[in-house]
Amino acid sequence: MSVVTTPAVLLRAFNYSETSQVLRFYTPDYGVVGVMAKGVRRSSGKGKVGLETFGLGRVTFYYKDNRDLQTFKDFALERDHRGLASHVTRFAGASILAELVLEHAGSDANPEVFDRVVAGFSSLVATEEGELMAAVLAEAWGIVCALGYTPQLEPCVHCDRPLGETDVGRFDFGAGGVRCPDCADEIDGPMVGPGARLQLQALFTGRVPGALQRPRAQLRLLSDFVTYHVSHGRPLHSFTFLSGLDGPFAGEEA
Repeated sequence: MSVVTTPAVLLRAFNYSETSQVLRFYTPDYGVVGVMAKGVRRSSGKGKVGLETFGLGRVTFYYKDNRDLQTFKDFALERDHRGLASHVTRFAGASILAELVLEHAGSDANPEVFDRVVAGFSSLVATEEGELMAAVLAEAWGIVCALGYTPQLEPCVHCDRPLGETDVGRFDFGAGGVRCPDCADEIDGPMVGPGARLQLQALFTGRVPGALQRPRAQLRLLSDFVTYHVSHGRPLHSFTFLSGLDGPFAGEEA
């Protein structure tokens, strides 16, 4: 057993007993790390201060290989991201980022995913309310792509024909990308026109398009893609929650 100290962001906390919690951190070198934090629920318990969901800092734990839960020592908070609680869309978006990582990242080292998660939380804190939905989509797609699941927008995933500037294809979830108009009749996925492809290209790199069109449809496409490729056929709870909110989709038909 060794003592490990590493940068970490707290993604989830579960009450285990009257005094203890199970904490799920994401780290750049150890991936998702679960720890048993004994005594942290006591008002005067050592290590309680700073244990806030989405908080960034340095976690110290006693590491033993092949153990599902490591033993928690302490957490030194550096950035609390409390601003995520200021708006329901901010918090729902942060929950999507956390659930994506917890669902798929595993214990492999992936500094790029870690950096994207931290940057995503900071971006959602700083984004104006009117731009939150676009920011959520950009940050979530950025993590999906960093996990290795970038959809193919061009050429056609079925016949490899380049899509023209005016072509309207369909998204093929099984193939992981867009089919051209000639191949689109064989599937019933959502239609993807040239404007949507341009917006998706920006979102895949974590950039917010200038004027996001049809955010509800964009969220549904992202959720369906994640369900098919990342979460083993089970929709993520955070997507279901966000899609049920009215504010982010004002003026758009369902």
